[in-house]
Amino acid sequence: MTSMPILMIGLNHKVAPVEVRERLAFGAERIPFVLKELLSDETIEINEVVLLSTCNRTEIYLCTCNSPVSEKKIQEFFASHAKLPVENLQHLVYVLRGEDAVEHLMQVSAGLDSLVLGENEILGQVRSAAETAQVAGATGPILSALFRYAIQAGKRARAETEIGRGDISVASVVVELAQQALGPLENRTVLLIGAGKISSITARALIKAGLRCIMIANRTYERAEKLAQNLHGTAVHFDALNETLKQADIVICSTGAPHIVLHADAVEKAQKARDGRPLLVADLAVPRDADPEITSIPGVQLANIDDLGIVVKTSHPVTRSIYQKVEVIIQQEFDSFHQWYGARGCVPIIQALHSKAEIIYQAEVEKTLRRLGSLTPHQEQLVQAMGKAIVGKLLHEPTVHLRELSADEDPSTYLKLVQDLYGIQ
Repeated sequence: MTSMPILMIGLNHKVAPVEVRERLAFGAERIPFVLKELLSDETIEINEVVLLSTCNRTEIYLCTCNSPVSEKKIQEFFASHAKLPVENLQHLVYVLRGEDAVEHLMQVSAGLDSLVLGENEILGQVRSAAETAQVAGATGPILSALFRYAIQAGKRARAETEIGRGDISVASVVVELAQQALGPLENRTVLLIGAGKISSITARALIKAGLRCIMIANRTYERAEKLAQNLHGTAVHFDALNETLKQADIVICSTGAPHIVLHADAVEKAQKARDGRPLLVADLAVPRDADPEITSIPGVQLANIDDLGIVVKTSHPVTRSIYQKVEVIIQQEFDSFHQWYGARGCVPIIQALHSKAEIIYQAEVEKTLRRLGSLTPHQEQLVQAMGKAIVGKLLHEPTVHLRELSADEDPSTYLKLVQDLYGIQ
């Protein structure tokens, strides 16, 4: 598999802090343009490309025949987008090739590489990345198959093991932090800044833990109203955010804004009006929504997505047995992709074999029909069907063997033998 032209370049929560990752976060609306930009760069020689961008990772998967040049160009692309010197990113970016890139994507899809082990969101994000690339015309047979097998690995991992059945999630960690900071949550108030999926999931986790008073602020007031109805909360206008902060004990930030939406001066003013009561601000967005300076305000605890990761690692260690079960599934799907890739080289031979057989079949059937003379239409159909059946049965076993050739083996000898036996050029 070392000759497989797959290259992956990226960074994630394990190697890069949130202040770097947020510089390389790509919104869903921008990804198609990025894919087309990369494909149109003739100096990179990219045949296929998929961009996976989440809160915890940005990874570009390439099918390229010029790996060294592509690697250099993608690192320059990252640096340009992040507005950082290439040298500042080189020690953070990881590069994987061939089978290593394949295995990594399957680990990502299965949840083994997530901030919270087995979290379900990543599987949907992998699927969405593949679909976006397909719609943009950026994928071909190799990356389409790779992501298909990776998604299958993720689905099987969650269906066949305990990895996705635990109670640990980003939302549950927020609840844990809130209880540590504030104690029982029954009489507490939460302010959601942003009315998306993450806000909804986190709010429901807080409700399950006893919290009842919820306020939702969103740029689009109608979205805030809709979520408020579902959560039995109250929608507030975004321009009233600073005033609303005074009532909150917990603030959950999760918008898609590319800039700060919760400023330190607003929190500081609100904190003075709250008589110094403790306030927890959980910033779940990448790029970050909350000003990092908030952490210096007395009585206010600010936790970003990386802080939640630290809590997970220290408070919720994962058993090795779960890893091992998922790794078995990954190996199985890896082997399936491996076999598929190896058989790709046989496709032209299979097509040529069947094309030649079709030509011979047509010629011989026509010759036979002429010799038989006058036949009814039904009798002619029977002769044609018999000829087609004979060809199909004769080619079945060679076709099956060609398709099942392992990528671990060199198929050239077998292919040459088939070409010689059947006179295929």
